Amino acid sequence: MRISIFNSISVKLGTLLFVIFFLLVISIESILYLFFVNFYTQDVVRELTQRSDAYAEVLSEDFDEAILNYAGLIESTSSKMIMVVDHSDNIIASSEGITSLSQDYLEEVIHHGDEDHGPIIASDWKNEDYFVAQSFIQHDHQAGGKVIMFSSTHPVREAVTFLNRTFAVVGVITFIISALLIFIASNKVVQPLLKIIRVTKLISEGKYDWRLRAKGSDEIAELSYAVNQMSKDIQNYQQQRTKFFMDISHELRTPLTYFKGYVEAVLNGMVTTEEDKKKYLHLLYNQSGQLQRLVQDLSDLSQLENEEFTLQRTRTSIETVMVNSLEFMGPSIEEKGIELTYELSPTPLYVSGDEQRLQQVIINLLENAKKYTPASGTIKVSTYQDKDQCVIEVADTGPGIPKKDLPHIWERLYRVEKSRSRDTGGSGLGLTICQKIVALHTGEITVASEEGVGTTFQVRLPVWGS
Repeated sequence: MRISIFNSISVKLGTLLFVIFFLLVISIESILYLFFVNFYTQDVVRELTQRSDAYAEVLSEDFDEAILNYAGLIESTSSKMIMVVDHSDNIIASSEGITSLSQDYLEEVIHHGDEDHGPIIASDWKNEDYFVAQSFIQHDHQAGGKVIMFSSTHPVREAVTFLNRTFAVVGVITFIISALLIFIASNKVVQPLLKIIRVTKLISEGKYDWRLRAKGSDEIAELSYAVNQMSKDIQNYQQQRTKFFMDISHELRTPLTYFKGYVEAVLNGMVTTEEDKKKYLHLLYNQSGQLQRLVQDLSDLSQLENEEFTLQRTRTSIETVMVNSLEFMGPSIEEKGIELTYELSPTPLYVSGDEQRLQQVIINLLENAKKYTPASGTIKVSTYQDKDQCVIEVADTGPGIPKKDLPHIWERLYRVEKSRSRDTGGSGLGLTICQKIVALHTGEITVASEEGVGTTFQVRLPVWGS
C-alpha cells in the first residue's frame, strides 16, 4: 500500500513541531509586544504628567515671568516641549519646539483639555504625533491657566518597528530550526520506523532472513530488537512446524503401510493357516493400538498448547496415583524381564491435582523407562517429601541419554535413537505432554542421565496446603 506524502509520519511530525514552535514564538512575541508597548507608553505619559504637575505647582505658588522663561529654557534642552497658557487660553510661555507646531493643532489641544478631561489629552501613539498631558495652575483657589507638556510618539513607533523586525527575524530562525528538527527527527525517528515497516512486510511475506540494525537503547532500538527476535521466532516456528508435519506424516505412514501390507497378504491368499491369520491379526492389533496412542497424544498436545486442557484438581493421594500406575504397567514391565521396585514415602503425600492426568504422567515415564531398559535391568520408582514439595522419581538402568540430546528430549517427536525409533520409540510426544501436565500442576519435571548407567526422571509438585 502506497502512503500519500501528506499522510506520512515525517510530514505529520514536522507539521506538529512547526505548529508548536510557531504558536510558542507567537505567544512569546505577543506577550513581549504588549508588555513593551504598555510599559513604554505608560512610562512616558507618567513622566510627562509628573513634569507638568511640578511646573503647575511651582507656578501656582509664584506665577513669575522668570519661572516661565526658565521652564521654557529647560524643556528646550530636553526631548519634551512645554506650553503655558493663561486663564483666557492665551499662550504666555513655551519652549522652542512649540513654534514648529501648527496653530490649529495648538488651539485644538488648548480647547480640548478642559478641567473635566483629566491630565491626559493624547496618548494614542499609533495615530497621534505627540503624547500630551496638562496640569492646571491655581491662584487663590481660582484657575490661573495651565501647563501643557508634549512628548513625541516617534520613538515609540521606531521601537515598535524594530521590535517587529526582530520578531520577523526570530520567526525566520524558528522556521529554520523547525526544518532542522524535522530533518533530524526524520533521520532519527521516521526513517528507522519506515525501515521497520519494510522489514515487517518482508517477514509477513515469509522472508525471515532480513534483520534490522538496532543501535542504542532507546524505544526505536528496542522495537528493532523485538522485530528481529520476532523474525527469528517465526522462522523457528515455521521450521518446527514443517518438521512436525513431516514427522507426523512419517508416524502415520508407517502403521498404515503395515496395515496395507497385512491386508494385501490376506487378500492375495498368502495367509492360509489359522495360526498365520492370528499372527497377522495380532500385528494389525498392535499397529492399530500404536496409531490410536499417536492420535490421542496429538489430541492431548493440541489441547495443552491451545490452553483447552482442563484439570479436575482435588486433594489427591500420591500413593493412589503410584499404585494405579504400577498396577497398569507392572505386568508388561515384568514380562520383558525387568525388575520393578517401588519405594513408598514413609509419610502419606497429598497434592492438589488431577488424579487421572498425574497417572498419565507416571505411566508415560514408566513406558519410556520400559522401552529403553534391557531385560534383566531395573526400574526403580520412589516417592518422598522434600520440604514443601512432593518428589516422584522414576530411575532406569537403560543406556542413558547423551548430553547433546538432553536439552531436546522435551521437544515434540524428538527421539534420541532415531535409527530405532519404530522399535523403541513411542509417538515421540509423551515427554512433551508430561512436561506440560506437570507445569499445569505448578510443578517441575527434570531429567538426569549418564550414558551406560541409566536415566532418572524427577517430578516435583507442591504438597497439599503448602
